[in-house]
Formats: sequence, structure tokens, C-alpha cells
Amino acid sequence: MSDRGMRVWTGLLLAALTTATVGAGQLGSRPTEEWIKLLDAPDRIAALRVDDVIAGLKLAPGQVVADLGAGTGAFALPLAKAVGPNGKVYAVEIDRGMVDYISAKAKKAGAANVLPLLGKATDPSLPAADVDLAFLHDVLHHVEDRPAFLKQAVRYLKPGARFAVIELNPATSPHRDDSRLVLDKAQVSALMKDVGLVEAEDVRVSSDKWFVIYRRQ
Repeated sequence: MSDRGMRVWTGLLLAALTTATVGAGQLGSRPTEEWIKLLDAPDRIAALRVDDVIAGLKLAPGQVVADLGAGTGAFALPLAKAVGPNGKVYAVEIDRGMVDYISAKAKKAGAANVLPLLGKATDPSLPAADVDLAFLHDVLHHVEDRPAFLKQAVRYLKPGARFAVIELNPATSPHRDDSRLVLDKAQVSALMKDVGLVEAEDVRVSSDKWFVIYRRQ
């Protein structure tokens, strides 16, 4: 094989390995560029009803939020604004490209209290157990080993902390033909019970998603 051919082959191999690493433990995975294009689409951002979701979380200044599976940061920056400069938001992703994307977005917005972090598929890998609210928006159905992930995630919660989950309604989900990618309230409540969390509030924001806040006992 020529030197040029070897370089091309090596590049393709590295790209394949990177994609495989990002997708490990994640159902319905996509390359970073595809995720960014999908998640930042104007019609999707508008449909998120970010302000309504933030209001439903009832955050207080100075609190610590873990945005788990933060994507392109659609919620991370508004969450940071809600908790104010004395609070902070861990914006966690398992994709290094996404972490860098959020970091650049937060820097441009002057959101110094957004802390982008690279987590693992089964562990958010937060730096401290100081979280007042963990937040999973349209993310949990992508987690392959949900019991393992949630068991690790709750380790970072303060006593009495809350855990908010927003998921697509099974009947109207675009993934409804793939049972692996559909979660209803009962399934998630059972998972949460296993890690010591109980349902505290059912929040109504949109008709196509359910939104439940759980609390650590």
C-alpha cells in the first residue's frame, strides 16, 4: 500500500473508531454533525417551549443543575440564567464534539456558570455531589443501560434533590415502532423507584411529551 493509501485508510479507521466510541451505550446514535443540525433546527427549538419548561422546574438562584445529555445547549444557557451567577449548570455530553460546541456557545453568550463536561454512557462523571436538580430532556430513551446510568446519576444529587424527566409520549413518538426508544411514565417511575426517587410533580407543558419531576427520598 502506498503512503497516501495508508494515510487515507488510517483516517477512515480513526473516524470509524470515533463514531463507535460516541455511540457506545447510546441507542439511536448519530455522528456529531448530524446531531447538531437536527438539534439546532429552528422549528425544533421553537417546539421545545424552553421558557415554559424552565418555569415548570421552579429553580431558585444559586442552585446547581445537571443538564444530562445537554445536546447543543438549548436548555443549558436558559438554565444558567434561571439559577443566576451564583448557581451553575453542568452541561454533560458523551460526545466530545458536543462538549466543545456547548463550550463555544456558552463563551459567546458570556455564560460563565455553564460548565461543559464529558461524561460516560453509564456515568455523568460530575465533579461533585452538589446537584439540586438533574434534568433529562428527550434523552433517557437513548440510554442503553438505564438502570446503570440512573444508579450513577443519583450519586451526584443532594439529599432532597429533584430529578426532572421529559420524554415523548409513546403514542405519538417518532420512535413508536422501535420499543427500545419509547418510554412511558410507568417504566420510568419504576426505574426511579429502584434508585430511591419518587414522583413529586407531574408538569403539563406540551401534548406530545410527558414531564415528571421526581424527588430523592
